[in-house]
Amino acid sequence: MVTTEVKIPLRSVPMERRTPVATLLIPAATMAVLGLWGLGNRGLWGDEATTWAAARRTPAELWHLLQNLDAVHGLYYLLMHGVLALRADELMLRLPSVLAMSWSAAVVAAIGARLAGPRVGLVAGMLFAVVPVVSLYAQEGRSYALVVAGAVTTTYFLVRGCETGQPRWWRLYALAAAATALLHAFALFLLPAHAATLLAARARAREWRLWSLSAAFAVAVVAPIAWVARSQGEAIAWITVPGWDAVTRLVRAFAGPSGWIACVVLLLAAGALLAPRRRALDVPRLSLATVALPLLLVPPALLIAVSQVQPLYDQRYVLYALPGLSLLVASGIDRLTSLLLWHSAMLVAGALVVSLVLGGQLGAQRFVRSSESRLDDLRPIAQVVRNDSKPGDAVLFLSGTRRKAAVAYPEAFAGLRDVALAEPPGKSATLSGTELPPSRLRDALSREQRVWLLDREDSDQRRVFRDAGERVKQDVLSDLFHREAVERMHGGSVHLYVHN
Repeated sequence: MVTTEVKIPLRSVPMERRTPVATLLIPAATMAVLGLWGLGNRGLWGDEATTWAAARRTPAELWHLLQNLDAVHGLYYLLMHGVLALRADELMLRLPSVLAMSWSAAVVAAIGARLAGPRVGLVAGMLFAVVPVVSLYAQEGRSYALVVAGAVTTTYFLVRGCETGQPRWWRLYALAAAATALLHAFALFLLPAHAATLLAARARAREWRLWSLSAAFAVAVVAPIAWVARSQGEAIAWITVPGWDAVTRLVRAFAGPSGWIACVVLLLAAGALLAPRRRALDVPRLSLATVALPLLLVPPALLIAVSQVQPLYDQRYVLYALPGLSLLVASGIDRLTSLLLWHSAMLVAGALVVSLVLGGQLGAQRFVRSSESRLDDLRPIAQVVRNDSKPGDAVLFLSGTRRKAAVAYPEAFAGLRDVALAEPPGKSATLSGTELPPSRLRDALSREQRVWLLDREDSDQRRVFRDAGERVKQDVLSDLFHREAVERMHGGSVHLYVHN
């Protein structure tokens, strides 16, 4: 009997490298602690009130709203509808963001571990968790933390797909990329970053084919939402053309608001590029640097470039690029400490850098948990109305967006008559409702005896409004009423007007 020995090349069947559980759990737990620290210190601010208003509507009302505005946030609002059905309060509104950032810290660690070893992964996850801007969005009831979680998960699937060549990882990649872009369409800029990774790694035709199919699937899923959102540009009409100051602010947000800490972080990241560590994967040149650097640079660069023609850029829209810097810094620490003969030098140096970033920016960490870190705080505004109003009083919002205080804290406005409101937000498929025409508004307001006016903080100067309804409000209050009391707080003011 003749036997034939078949030799299978080792590179065709990559060995499974298991990441230690502690490498994932320690960054996730750190992020969870930081995310829960002071989670309820401040009230809802304007953008969170938008989430609150949208997510508490029925699915039918939400569908009608998304046809008018905020289509890019539709999936997030639907998810939050389910979350708030369990319990509707400020903490529950923000808890998904805390969980998403905790998951992100673990996945950043997993990416670093697969590309450069468990020690690099652990330090990368910890560095991501202690950046103040990560805590800022971990404690906000908006979609940006979930987008970060989706982006790093998609990146992890890219690494596994290239590493193993198994189609299941590419299927997961396609699903994760589509879901992330449904949370926010600008997450599609992640795809060119991954294309740059494949290009730098000299990927084979098979990897390019699988990536192209996955990317096409994600774009096809998001295309209808993006098409609807094109007609809703008024929601981002406030965005201006970004200049170098936008780049500077992004660097300080990612590397740290403290200048000397930012310098240390950037120098360590440069160390990873000067002497990158390579892994023997199916894609021969896939390294931490070829994954992290495009993730860090490509999405912000593309969005800023596009915004020179059509202003779309905002820092939070590319927050998902931040993990690229955390991975590079961890790799830089590894490369520098590899010159030493001490086995534990990497972990010791990593712990020192993490302590430096966290301890040196505790002031920034405390700031992101304060009301001043956002444009306004609607809770104290609503509390003034709740404490000082009387049944039968009227309430008036000099700007329609200020109705967000009543949307976020409706119990504070119970018993008050919204004198300008014609149709409530839910029925009008808007966020703040529709108001009476100027002639009817003038008659209705003239009949009131006590009116609580909610306005912006610096509202003493008479302003020129383009909208006729806003002019009527200001004119009637000036002609027929006198101001009896005023209280100012961060981002808003409450005035009591009494009829003459």
